Amino acid sequence: MSVAPPSGQNRIMIYRLKDDGTYIVEFRTAAGEALAISIPRGEASVVRYFQERMPYGLFVPDIP
Repeated sequence: MSVAPPSGQNRIMIYRLKDDGTYIVEFRTAAGEALAISIPRGEASVVRYFQERMPYGLFVPDIP
């Protein structure tokens, strides 16, 4: 699942549980730079909590 952010915004996405039992969390800047981390199911209670509440990601304004 991927939802394109409105242009010019940073975003944090938590992708649903994968077949291998991990969650992927992606941090992407408005400029297109990205960092993705993989979190094992057993260590993902906080990730599950937020993923249930923001299934389409979180858009973060760039405040100078």
